[in-house]
Amino acid sequence: MKCGRPSSEPAPSGLGLSLAGRRFGFAFDTASFAAAMSRRYAAFLAPPPAGTVEVRAGGPVRPPFLPRVSGWPLISGRRGDFGFSFDAVSGSGRAVVSPRAQSFDSFLRTLCSALLNGSGGALVHACGLAVSGRAHVFIGRSGAGKSTLARLAAAAGAEVISDEIVPLRLERGRFYVHGSPFWGELRSAGRPLRLPLGGIYALRKSRINSLRAGPVAGFIPLFMRCSLNFSKEPAASSGLLDAAARAARLYKGAFSFSKKNASFLRLLK
Repeated sequence: MKCGRPSSEPAPSGLGLSLAGRRFGFAFDTASFAAAMSRRYAAFLAPPPAGTVEVRAGGPVRPPFLPRVSGWPLISGRRGDFGFSFDAVSGSGRAVVSPRAQSFDSFLRTLCSALLNGSGGALVHACGLAVSGRAHVFIGRSGAGKSTLARLAAAAGAEVISDEIVPLRLERGRFYVHGSPFWGELRSAGRPLRLPLGGIYALRKSRINSLRAGPVAGFIPLFMRCSLNFSKEPAASSGLLDAAARAARLYKGAFSFSKKNASFLRLLK
């Protein structure tokens, strides 16, 4: 969608967000862009930190493609509709982003994935559910049933963290799942939360609900394929592999579910 605002609306140029357990500060050169992103991420607004990312509206100069990321802790990233540099220590940086919600959303996903990968975590293609004070994460590529699972769980009263992208953050040797503004078919705004990871599962559609233990060796490649990593540097892949090995300690197995109802929630403990 194009970014715009009514003429009577205030025109903020600064924006503070809390995403994946980290606060970001953005300073826009275009008031309408800042206002639109303030509305888009309203649930995740937070006081900005000392470091600021200067965002200039521009492009795209060519169609989007898969992002390319390099460096740590000085991170650089580029796609057809955005480019950025970011200091992971100070939180400061610069970015040029096409003034569209989709482009800024992709920029944030790329930045968050690089930061999580560099600190032992990951941004994972998954459905996340909050059950009894813990997060349960169901990983799967497109078509695995993430949105269907989320829709059934929400109808049964369970809280959905996301039906598409779930942030896993390593904190003092333990994984926590954070609320996500990154959604798929359900298109929710999400909400900020922080829950310990109670279990991680390989998601499959089926005619019945079942949970079958499986080998960790099969889980790790799936985790790697379902994690966002746009860097070709060996250190990034090594860090993601370490995250997969840590996550494997909470791997519960293959989670098969029926589309008839949410009785699969009984399998979660």
